[in-house]
Amino acid sequence: MPGDYLHGVEQFFLDDPNRPIVILAASTIGLVATADDADAATFPLGVPVLCNSDKLIAKAGTTGTLRNALKDIYRQTGAVVVVVRQAEEDVEADQIAEVIGGIDNETGSYSGIKALLAAESLVGVKPRLLIAPEFSQLPAVGAALESTAKKMNAIPIIDGDESGYSPVIAACATYQEAYFVNGGARLFDVDQAAEVGRYASATVAGHIVRVDNEEGYWHSPSNRKVYEILGSREIIDFAVGSKTCKANLYNSENVSCLVRKQGGLYLRGNRLANGIMLPHQRIRYLVGDSIMQAHEEYVDGNVTKGYVEFVTDRVNKLLRRLTLRKVISGGKCWVDKELNISAIGTSQVFWDYDLGFYDVAERMTFRQHVTDSYNQAIFE
Repeated sequence: MPGDYLHGVEQFFLDDPNRPIVILAASTIGLVATADDADAATFPLGVPVLCNSDKLIAKAGTTGTLRNALKDIYRQTGAVVVVVRQAEEDVEADQIAEVIGGIDNETGSYSGIKALLAAESLVGVKPRLLIAPEFSQLPAVGAALESTAKKMNAIPIIDGDESGYSPVIAACATYQEAYFVNGGARLFDVDQAAEVGRYASATVAGHIVRVDNEEGYWHSPSNRKVYEILGSREIIDFAVGSKTCKANLYNSENVSCLVRKQGGLYLRGNRLANGIMLPHQRIRYLVGDSIMQAHEEYVDGNVTKGYVEFVTDRVNKLLRRLTLRKVISGGKCWVDKELNISAIGTSQVFWDYDLGFYDVAERMTFRQHVTDSYNQAIFE
C-alpha cells in the first residue's frame, strides 16, 4: 500500500524491559494543624501544601499548632512535609470536626485529615507518616488518622493522652497499624524563651525521617538518640535489663516512649499497636506500592507468555536488589499455574511474591557461667 511504502531507513522506540522498579519515597510527613494567623497564600485552609524547608516556619503564624509542629519536625532533621492547615475553633467538638475534615462530593474539595488522601494528586507526593499533634490523643482524631493511613498505606503516629499507665494502655489497644507514643516531650522553645511541654508525635516523626535519611527506612527508629529535647512530660523510668521499669512495661504493651539513658534522650519502642514491627510494615507498604506503581503502564496488555515472564523477572530483579542492600533477607516472585489457568477468560493475572524480614534485635540475652577451671593454671 502507498501509505506503508518507505524507501529508506526508519526507527522504532521500544520499551526497555530492563528498566528497574523504583522504590517510592518513604519519609514524607503528612501534617494536619491549625493556625488562624498563618500566611493564607502559603498555607491555604484545607489544601495540602508541600513544605520542604524550615524557612516556611516564618509563614506558619504564631497561634494554633502549625508553627510548633514544624519546629519540632525540623529540630530533628530536614524533611518533606505535606501540610494541611485548618481553622482554630473554641469548642472542642467543633475543633475535632475541623481537624478530621471530610470530602465534599458536590465540589470535590477535601479538608482536614481527609485532605491527605488528595496530597499525591495535588502536590505530587504521598505522605507516609501521618500526624496531627495536640489532637491525635483525642480518640476520634486518632481513629481518623488510622483509617486514612490505612487507605494510603501510611503509618499514623498517634499520641497517648498521658493520663496514666492503665488508660494509656487501654487507648493503645483500640488501634491496629498505628505507632502509638506516650509521655510527651519537654523542650526549650526559643520563641517563648522557656521550657515547654508538647505531645511527641511531631518530634517522633522528624526523628523517624532522620533515621531514614541516615540508615534507611528498613531500620527501626528505636534506641536512636532524639535531639534537642529535655525529657518527657510523663516521668518514665528506664533501667538496662529491667522488666519492671515503666519504659519496658509500656513497650510490652506496644506503647513507645522517650527515655533518658547515657546522658541523652532516646526513642524506645519498635512495634505498632498490633505488635508488628514498624520497619517490617513500612517495607511491606513501600515494596507493594512500588511494584504496583511500576506496572500501572502495563495494564491492558495482552497476556502472552512473554508478558507474564517480563513482569515476573522485573519483580525478581527488584527483590534481588533489595536483598543485596540488606533491606530484606530474601524474596521471590512466581506465577501460580493452577490459579492463573482457572482465571483464563476473566482478564485477570496473578503474581505471587514473598519477602523475608531481618529480625529486629529487640532483646539481647547474655548467659553468664561461673567456673573454677581457670584457677587450675595457678598450680601448673
